[in-house]
Amino acid sequence: MKAGDRLELRFEKPLYGGDFLARYDGQALFVPFVLPEERTLVEIVDVKRNFARGRMETVSNASTHRVDPGCAHFGRCGGCHYQHATAERQTEFKKIILEEALRRSGVVASAPIETLSGPAWGYRNRIRIAVDAGAGSESLRLGYRARFSHEIIGVKECPISAPALFPCAQRVAESLLRHGCLHGVAEMELMTAPTEGTVMVTLLTLSLERGSEIRSHLEAVFREQSADVRGIALAVKAGEDYARMLAHAGERALDYSVGGIDYSVPAGAFFQINHFLLEAFRDLVTREARGEMAWDLYAGVGFFARALERNFSGVIAVEASQASFPSLQAALSKPHCRAIRTTTQHFLEENRLRREPAPDWIIFDPPRAGLGAKCCSLLNAIHAPRMTYISCDPVTMARDLKLLTEERFQIESIHLVDLFPQTFHFESVVLLSRRR
Repeated sequence: MKAGDRLELRFEKPLYGGDFLARYDGQALFVPFVLPEERTLVEIVDVKRNFARGRMETVSNASTHRVDPGCAHFGRCGGCHYQHATAERQTEFKKIILEEALRRSGVVASAPIETLSGPAWGYRNRIRIAVDAGAGSESLRLGYRARFSHEIIGVKECPISAPALFPCAQRVAESLLRHGCLHGVAEMELMTAPTEGTVMVTLLTLSLERGSEIRSHLEAVFREQSADVRGIALAVKAGEDYARMLAHAGERALDYSVGGIDYSVPAGAFFQINHFLLEAFRDLVTREARGEMAWDLYAGVGFFARALERNFSGVIAVEASQASFPSLQAALSKPHCRAIRTTTQHFLEENRLRREPAPDWIIFDPPRAGLGAKCCSLLNAIHAPRMTYISCDPVTMARDLKLLTEERFQIESIHLVDLFPQTFHFESVVLLSRRR
């Protein structure tokens, strides 16, 4: 097999990352936008030592699960991976991926995987888009990065995002352009409340020098926006994170209500993005949790901690992020509920040294890298009766679950929460109980 070859293949299964797997002469072949039920003509585009990549050319017998994509940019834009499949089939793909991740890590779970899903379009309450000012207003482009590229795909609307966001981004960009400072903006993040009547905008720049140019015009740009823009923040970008918040105009946080609980979400703070499923997702995680004391690790702005206050006498919420912590601290209202600004590992180490009583329930929602061996060891040593693991990465979660279940815990239930339709991403919620 070499680049340029054309092969007719039947694909076995989906892979985490958006591709599908076929084999040819014993070699693995990864191709996007195909379906396992079809025979597909594929052009080989890249051959490595242990695998090859291909591009779909034609489908000889289209699956009944194949549908027309809902976005004209699907295939070029790097954001979506499954728009060619029905919503039901997409969830099945994710279940297959989760089951395989658990099996590969040797995780034994007697409970079947249950699923929670919602509307497949218009669900994103937050987007981050790239900005290309070009030479002037005629060449202004807002959009997403192309697949495997830094090229910006110019986009006027995004069918998976809340309809209010892209028009708002366009208006803010045009205002920045009029003030002569749009060239300093690399990306723009926008978040809207469930009613879409309010929007928070964060401008991301690559350097302090460029940031100072934008900063001098920030208040004027904010005043030119309609009343739905509650605030504009300016931050220096470092990877996917905000290295430093430079300035604000207007309000500094977005008020967000989920099922009767109000949250304050500052610019730069993490918050779940699927506004259709937020209440059901939070209730899935917290509805069975009861007792005297609960810990919420990686607590963010308190999405789960606020709900835990209803059923526990005390809650300790741990968060390291400078952007999220003030809102978390303000959110906890009961006398025996408090926020601690530190890393989860440091908190667990300190607790281990003090030999304090175990809480009745521990909830943790780590970033994509997962808990890691050290945190798993510390959690095993605490002897909490119940723990809930929320994860956005099935591979790192399965690795951690192996460490947790080998020593002290057993899996009671697993839920796949399809918070990100049209993409390969999903959340998992695993309830663990201590073995007697």
